[in-house]
Amino acid sequence: MGYYSDLDIDFREQGKSPNIAHSIGLTYEELLDLDYNFITEKTKDQKIKSYKLILSEDTPIHIRNKIINLEDDLKTVYIEPYEINFGSYYQYEYESISQNDRHFEKFNSEINNLVLLSKIETETPKLKDILLRQVFIGIIGSLETFLSEVFIVLTLSNQKYLENFVKTFPDFQKTKFALSEIFIQHDKISETAKKAMIDIIYHNLAIVKNMYNSTFEINFPEIGEVNKFIIKRHDLVHRNGKTKDGEKLDIKNVEIESMVGIIKTFVNEISSELKLM
Repeated sequence: MGYYSDLDIDFREQGKSPNIAHSIGLTYEELLDLDYNFITEKTKDQKIKSYKLILSEDTPIHIRNKIINLEDDLKTVYIEPYEINFGSYYQYEYESISQNDRHFEKFNSEINNLVLLSKIETETPKLKDILLRQVFIGIIGSLETFLSEVFIVLTLSNQKYLENFVKTFPDFQKTKFALSEIFIQHDKISETAKKAMIDIIYHNLAIVKNMYNSTFEINFPEIGEVNKFIIKRHDLVHRNGKTKDGEKLDIKNVEIESMVGIIKTFVNEISSELKLM
């Protein structure tokens, strides 16, 4: 285990990790300014069961009001181990995504740069094959980034969209909790939705189409043509450039040009529906 991983564990055990701040709804600076005890609760076989953070009596009321899941005594908050281990990952991902609000322009810039890259002359045909293969993969990656960033940012910035997503996302329909937990669950809706959206595989267009239609109440374009490119991208990445029947895939500039035209039209239709253009 590396130095920074060990350091993070030390901070976590002391109750000073940025992950802890995020999990209870505070900034890291606010956490460091707090006076509190941090207790690790373990099972009989010494596995971590939960963490308990106990605030001092002089903790300001405006800080208490910010803390998520503060108990009725207004000084104790229980933290699940997974919240500390993984909370910062989701926050980092979301912060990276939310910094951009010009999704359509970003997508087109990336695609245009990939097209320019595909036209570079190489010393050998083999190098050209490798270059075009990577460009093909990059184009699908740009599409996936566009679909994920647009969905996550728009949903979390609009209460109606968030409600639509929570109501219609299949995984949430299977979730069960006691009525006594309803306010706790309500306070965690945005965080729960954020984690679910970040975990979605956005090149699964059938799922993405249903999400866009249900959440934004739009007409998502047909996915058939684009899906063919996604299947080919899968073969390029996971089958070493061969189909499941062992046939080698050769990517040519003319295919890149055709692909770009179809995917740009696809993104234009989505952007028009969502008024991103």
